[in-house]
Amino acid sequence: MQKNASYKLDTPKWATLQQATKYCGLSVRTIEKASSDGLVETSHVRLLNTTRGRRLVNLESIDRWIESGIGFKADLPHLRSQTSTGEVQA
Repeated sequence: MQKNASYKLDTPKWATLQQATKYCGLSVRTIEKASSDGLVETSHVRLLNTTRGRRLVNLESIDRWIESGIGFKADLPHLRSQTSTGEVQA
């Protein structure tokens, strides 16, 4: 069996927000924003006639979103203004 195939079997497709943050290292707020921007798939699972439920995140959509940024240069203007010691330049 291929190594990649066993990864797919062992890794769940859906996770809670907290599990998703541990999976990818991003914050809950970043994942929520990505979801509202349509970059990450989520589902609100609940029983009929109830208002409470659980928000689940599709881990494969997180992978696709992260991988879509590979090779692109990040725009981090706040880092450009810092010296190598971490001091902010005027």
